Amino acid sequence: MNIESTEPAGRRNADSGNVRGKPRGLASRRVWHRMSAVLVCLWALVALAGTIGRRWRPDLGWIGLHAAALGVATNAVVVWSDYFTVALMRSPSTRRAPQIAILSALNVGVLALMGGIEAGVGPLQAVGALLCVLAVIGHVVNLGVRSAGALATRLGRTVLAHYVVCGCWFVVCGVLGFLMTSAGGSHLGVLLLPHIAAGVLGWLGLAVVGTLLTLWPTMLRTRMVPGAEADARRTLPLLCLAVAATGLGGAAAQGWISALGLFGYTACVGVTIHAMWAASRVKRPVSHAARSVICGMAWLVGTLVVAAVLMAASADRRRMLTVLPRLAWPLLGGFAAQLIVGSLSYLLPVIIGGGPGLVRRRNAVMDTLGDARLVSSNVAGLALLAPLPPAARAAALAVLAANVLFFFAMVARCGTVGEPLPPATDGTMAERGRRLTWILGAGVVALAMSVAAAVSPPTAAGRPGGGAAAGSDVSNAPVQRVSVTGADMRFTPDRISVAAGTRLIVTVTNTDTGGQVHDLTLGSGVSSGLLPPGATAEVDAGVITASQEAWCSVAGHRQMGMVLRIVVDGAAAPAGQDPSGSSPGDHAVLDPDATMSVGARDAALPPVPSGTVHDVHLEVTEQVVEVAPGVRQLRSMYNGRAPGPILHGRLGDTFVVTLTNSGSMGHSIDFHAGDISPDDPMRTIPPGQSLTYTFTARRSGIWLYHCSTAPMSLHLANGMFGAVVIDPEGLPAVDEEYVLLESESWFGAQGAGEDADRLGVTAPDAVMFNGYAFQYDDHPLTARAGDRVRFWVLDAGPDEQLDFHVVGAQFDTVWKEGAYTLECGRQPSPEADPSCDSPGTGGSQALSLGAAEGGFVELVAGEPGHYSFVNHSFSYAEKGAHGVLEVTAG
Repeated sequence: MNIESTEPAGRRNADSGNVRGKPRGLASRRVWHRMSAVLVCLWALVALAGTIGRRWRPDLGWIGLHAAALGVATNAVVVWSDYFTVALMRSPSTRRAPQIAILSALNVGVLALMGGIEAGVGPLQAVGALLCVLAVIGHVVNLGVRSAGALATRLGRTVLAHYVVCGCWFVVCGVLGFLMTSAGGSHLGVLLLPHIAAGVLGWLGLAVVGTLLTLWPTMLRTRMVPGAEADARRTLPLLCLAVAATGLGGAAAQGWISALGLFGYTACVGVTIHAMWAASRVKRPVSHAARSVICGMAWLVGTLVVAAVLMAASADRRRMLTVLPRLAWPLLGGFAAQLIVGSLSYLLPVIIGGGPGLVRRRNAVMDTLGDARLVSSNVAGLALLAPLPPAARAAALAVLAANVLFFFAMVARCGTVGEPLPPATDGTMAERGRRLTWILGAGVVALAMSVAAAVSPPTAAGRPGGGAAAGSDVSNAPVQRVSVTGADMRFTPDRISVAAGTRLIVTVTNTDTGGQVHDLTLGSGVSSGLLPPGATAEVDAGVITASQEAWCSVAGHRQMGMVLRIVVDGAAAPAGQDPSGSSPGDHAVLDPDATMSVGARDAALPPVPSGTVHDVHLEVTEQVVEVAPGVRQLRSMYNGRAPGPILHGRLGDTFVVTLTNSGSMGHSIDFHAGDISPDDPMRTIPPGQSLTYTFTARRSGIWLYHCSTAPMSLHLANGMFGAVVIDPEGLPAVDEEYVLLESESWFGAQGAGEDADRLGVTAPDAVMFNGYAFQYDDHPLTARAGDRVRFWVLDAGPDEQLDFHVVGAQFDTVWKEGAYTLECGRQPSPEADPSCDSPGTGGSQALSLGAAEGGFVELVAGEPGHYSFVNHSFSYAEKGAHGVLEVTAG
């Protein structure tokens, strides 16, 4: 079956320039497919850049993966499925406007989706996902329109059915992907495998199966084997059932169901491969295009079989999630990429046309060093699946990048060929030279890895003080490879036994389903880098000569028990080391002679916004800020403030809070003002993601909000807290109204974060009002004599007691945790009068609050002066919980 023969004769002649009135611009097949090939190549460059960039920033792997899946593969499927449908259905339509609109929407959607994820902008991400889905729906509808009224053949209807069904799977994949990114880490484990199954097996896999039905015999220039079309028609529903079973097994955390689906899918693909084999017996596949397709199908089958075995052995979702990252790249890079390269290598010369001689010339160009390219790229791809040292991985990536760039060069050269080959010339390399090209391909990989190993610097683990002994020869040491997973503040396994003198290479995978970012760091400084959930990296610990520890360096994770013990056989386990890695004298201290160099936090209670629904955007950022005179610390903050913004509302108001994590680790938020299930809104989200937290204020008070990601004490001490003030009904207005949030701090070194090892174990280094020690000494709060002043006070903690007192003043009103304990000098009674026209004689000297408790006090300063407000636990006042209310004459 020859694809060209199915085109209307007039159209073939027009596109080849043999008749007058040939289509110009994008209406020309030649121009259209050249431009679409350029588009695919540009996305391939983005995918390549993202893949290489993972070495410095692990989350760039997401960009590379989706640039390959959405940018490269999806564009190719949309363009070429349209071409095959028109050819097989003998449609005379040449309109490009619908295709241009579809491709424009698709690529704008891909850019918006990636930009939204990268920038943490939820609406942009939603628009991008919607555009991608709508573009593919439009593509499927367009295929139906272009086929309506055409001279339909049984083969054409079968191929069209594959394209329509695979388009439906893309819609499923898009919806699942949007739900994963919008809902954050809580749905990652449930939806990830269904998302991959629908996208790779449903969308790409069914498109490939449908296309190869007619493309493979065309590549071989032979006829389709009898019964191939009928077999493809019968296996289509079975393929869909297998995709569904694979996804449902992942959603239900039942590995055996996914394994059955994968084995079933492999069996159905085997029907297609059997037809390909039968055609190959008639005419051998000698071109680079055909052999590239064979390699791609081999990657598909091999990956599916391995995945099925691993899924069958997975006892829970966590084990299943460790399998998934290893499958996506083999399927996209080994299977999809080689299918696209093979298809373009055959189709572009045919589409560009110009007569048989020029087509043969272009085929010869696309076949240049074909077998060497196939051997080198596939050997490099297989090498990347092994736990290689960083230099070898870089060499393998370099070989793959060189192959991609060489292919781009051949595509460009194909469009400029001028001299036709005579009919007797074979455009492929002579069979006797193929073994030499195989050796050349393997030699390129070996040479690249040898050069990388020779020029790469020794690892930190190989230097004195690292994991290796000084002067030891790392290259000659025996190698022990160990795989470790990190989740729930634990490494599994958390103990590794190593023979002395062994070089240890640890492959670490973040399998945390709660959205936490982790790493693995050794005392030598060698680190995996931050790993988002699902990511894997390799850590070369060097030659191990003594027992030691490795740990997760994300703030607080080591203190929570995320430690990996490396024990030399026969030696004792490493003794507990200082988790902070510093001596007690390394942390910053308050300097009584230092001066405040920043402005004070405005303590005035902000007014209640208009309306009853309040939209709030909180962005998590990390910044080194001054927290006391002469002391600078790394703070994690909401909206660049520590504490975060004060929210103010009334009973019945609704707060719609969008939290965006622009930090370097997982974060979350917990609003004490909302009485809702914490499962979804209080979940931890990884960097770059957002969530929406909605609650209605049903009870009055000053309510704490804070990061609830473990360890909570550390995140709170690092500044991740704030307050929501909900006025009690009938609360009278006062002359001045202030908010004071007290918190404690255990300083790390200058410019570092809180000392997690000392937090809660020893007395805090500083106790602060509104995030800065002593700030209201230099910048007093103000009032006038005779003014009624209300102090809203909250003990944010994380640990210590607050006994709020104003020196020289007495409180005539005290409201604590939802009720008045003293109201205008009276003890509370049903006859109490909030207007205080007839104040009683009762008074209060302190408001005592435990961690997370709050309330307000009111006072009237009768005469001008400087009234200190303090924590009456004076050791805390002397550490920063001290300020001044400056009262001037009325």
